[in-house]
Amino acid sequence: MKKTLFFSALLFAGFGVFGQEITAVTGQTKGQILFNDFRKIDTHDLSTSKVLLSKADKITVEEKETQLSKICQCGQYIAAMTESAKGDLVYIPMHSPKLALIKADSKQGTIFEIPNSVLDPKDQSTFYARMTTASDGYMYALNNIGSEFLKISSNGTIQNLGKIDAFAEFAKSSGVETSVYGGDMISDAFGNVYVLTASANVFKINPNNLRTDYLGKIKGLPEGFTVNAAAVERDGSVLLGSSSVNGGFYTLDFSTLEAEFKVDYNLPVYDLASNFFLKQDELNQIANLGSNYSLYPTIVKNSQLNIVSKSDESSVLNISVWDINQKRVYTNTVSVKSIGEYQVNLKGSLQPGIYILKAINQNGKEVINTKFTLMR
Repeated sequence: MKKTLFFSALLFAGFGVFGQEITAVTGQTKGQILFNDFRKIDTHDLSTSKVLLSKADKITVEEKETQLSKICQCGQYIAAMTESAKGDLVYIPMHSPKLALIKADSKQGTIFEIPNSVLDPKDQSTFYARMTTASDGYMYALNNIGSEFLKISSNGTIQNLGKIDAFAEFAKSSGVETSVYGGDMISDAFGNVYVLTASANVFKINPNNLRTDYLGKIKGLPEGFTVNAAAVERDGSVLLGSSSVNGGFYTLDFSTLEAEFKVDYNLPVYDLASNFFLKQDELNQIANLGSNYSLYPTIVKNSQLNIVSKSDESSVLNISVWDINQKRVYTNTVSVKSIGEYQVNLKGSLQPGIYILKAINQNGKEVINTKFTLMR
């Protein structure tokens, strides 16, 4: 049976019970990374919050592998946290190859071993420091150097997708290994995830093929500000939090990577999570179209188009591009395996101008017929 796009189901998730709130991991003293509590922060009044769990709470957890229940505490260092599609708190202690799924209301949960993890408590590069819930319903986590990229289901099934080479390559080229450490992750409505490192470098990752692009460095932050936390707000802007002494909340325009001061905050913030996605407006427009497949964007500057799939059915699309004289100037095939974004690279073969892209599925049905403009 065909399943519709998961993130279409989440289209208005932001208007639920916690539609105006962001989940945060906070401490007590700025300049330190010592966990104190999970809390909900009101986005309309960032000074207003309510504690969900604190380090003083005793949490009853079941070890999934042993099926033994025990009492534990959250851990001293937490920098990778998100909220699952089911509403559970999900986090990875910085020094531990284990994942915790916790129900804040009952203070009960489950701990899972991360398979094939090479986390070394003495090697900071292997620590897990960022995590997000993506629009496909899965959660993703990445360690500091990018050698482990995890895909996590809401019931705790963990796939280790392998390494993201771009992080080690960037660290080597910059001459500063820690330039790719820390920070947080956010997601867009098309299935991509983004890493904002502590030193304000921004990367985009396509979980389907692990393609990673460096987008640039965040501008407008004060000296000494570390980007420890990030979450998308309802209007599509990104809220940045910090554990640094001169921290506070900043608002980031993701299209320009320009940050502006929003409000001071008296607690260090180690992680943020929300149920909003970047580029939700663009998805809403596409969702109004009849087909399960769409072209995005329609103004192209670098010869790369994206086919957006709103279905988790596997399909092979025959792609053709036509000029305004109805001459076919490009052909290719794209294998679509799930919900998400799939790239079509025109390889610089076309001159700037107006074109039409058509896509026909394996059943001979035309599923895309869209005009786009190629610019240089």
